Amino acid sequence: MEEGFIENRATRVPFAGILADLLTANLTQRSEKRAVYEKMRGSVAIELVDIETAATLVFAAGKLRIEEGIVGRPEIVIRTASERVMDLNALRIVGGLPWYFDEAGRRVLGHLVSGRLKIEGLFTHPVLLTQLTKIMSVM
Repeated sequence: MEEGFIENRATRVPFAGILADLLTANLTQRSEKRAVYEKMRGSVAIELVDIETAATLVFAAGKLRIEEGIVGRPEIVIRTASERVMDLNALRIVGGLPWYFDEAGRRVLGHLVSGRLKIEGLFTHPVLLTQLTKIMSVM
């Protein structure tokens, strides 16, 4: 994968740097994740409500731009506390879909049901959300 495929414009947001590093590692080391990434179009905002920070990931034609805050009208907005956001990275992918039937999956479902994790666009943009889960998963 060519250098510079992720442009982090949110350098003042430490979480954005963590996202950029995680995605760079996943996409350079795993060709199946890179193939998913190349097809992604749209934007996803992640807001960490406990530390009052947010970043928007804008995907287009094999490029990713990370912006500070919630920019524009993202198709998906994920809101949760900082200690819970990384639970999303522990989701396994089985049969091309997130697997909610192990400990990590049940934990994420519990956060959703309790309202500790909110995902706007969960039902209106399921393909983009599944793609995001695939490229962010460390499993």
